[in-house]
Amino acid sequence: MACVEYMRGILAAHKPDEIVVETVARTRGKSDSGYVMARWGQPKVLLNVHIDTVPSGEGWTSDPLKLRREGERVIGLGTSDIKGAAACILAAMETHPPKDVAVLFSGDEEHGSEVMPAVIERGHYGGAKMAIVCEPTCCEVGRRHRGMLALNALFTGRGGHSSLSDVTERPLLQAARLAAAWGEYNDVHLAFGKEPYKGLCLNIGDIENDGAYNVIPTRSKLWASMRPPPGDNVAARREDLLRIAGEVAPEAVMDTIVAFEPFDSQNPEAFSPVFENTPIVDLPYWTEAAMLSKAGLNVVVYGPGDVEQAHKPNEYVTEAHLLTAAAAYGRALSGAYL
Repeated sequence: MACVEYMRGILAAHKPDEIVVETVARTRGKSDSGYVMARWGQPKVLLNVHIDTVPSGEGWTSDPLKLRREGERVIGLGTSDIKGAAACILAAMETHPPKDVAVLFSGDEEHGSEVMPAVIERGHYGGAKMAIVCEPTCCEVGRRHRGMLALNALFTGRGGHSSLSDVTERPLLQAARLAAAWGEYNDVHLAFGKEPYKGLCLNIGDIENDGAYNVIPTRSKLWASMRPPPGDNVAARREDLLRIAGEVAPEAVMDTIVAFEPFDSQNPEAFSPVFENTPIVDLPYWTEAAMLSKAGLNVVVYGPGDVEQAHKPNEYVTEAHLLTAAAAYGRALSGAYL
């Protein structure tokens, strides 16, 4: 919330007609998150940037929390995903006074996306009918992407010496059998969908356990995810995976981590006054554009930075991307282009 409060101060200096700051309790996080929304006039478009980042991790050659320049690169945690866009919007405000626009800086996108549903439920997007969700698209206009479904299945038993494995519960074997069954379901659907979104992209990410070659585990947890293509139904895919679990491993304790629908823009061409002749592309990753689109807004995804640079050591965004994005956001902020 410290970052939200900081952004509130900057937005307030531009004298919005309304400014809203809300805290959102997270069910899976260790702390609450939140958002700040500012509105000028009757917004035609919402500009949204998530202001949280992933952890910095290992491998950085400088302090990830200290911004530095190296030639054309601006380096630091979140520069590409996606605080570079936040900087572009704030910079554009200096030369393009906001008019008939809303700006939303929201948290939690990288850690469960529990803030955006609260924004939508509370109607804090300024009444806009269009939205630009900022993510690293190399300054191209993203029109659609896959959904995201993630589950885990927990298996438990008494554990013990491996010489007793024929008469003792075998959590790891049960988890492996479910993983194989889910994998077979995925393989049956390899031709499902249309290019570039063929298949369901089911991934068996991990099977945690506390066993060894001579120790029967007391617990094993299977982690899996699926990315259904645009036009598919994530809720229905979830029911299919739960049905398979019920048939293959009825003793499993199931937990759904996320269940996010795919995204397909209603009309990306409607944004042409903002993005001019910018290419319209398909995206390989999920974004919160799907949530705003489901709420009825016409949405596209656009931002400086490259997803290839996101979530890795020495993350960077180029100065050229920042200048291009700032110009586009300036046109959206002006209110006269839509």
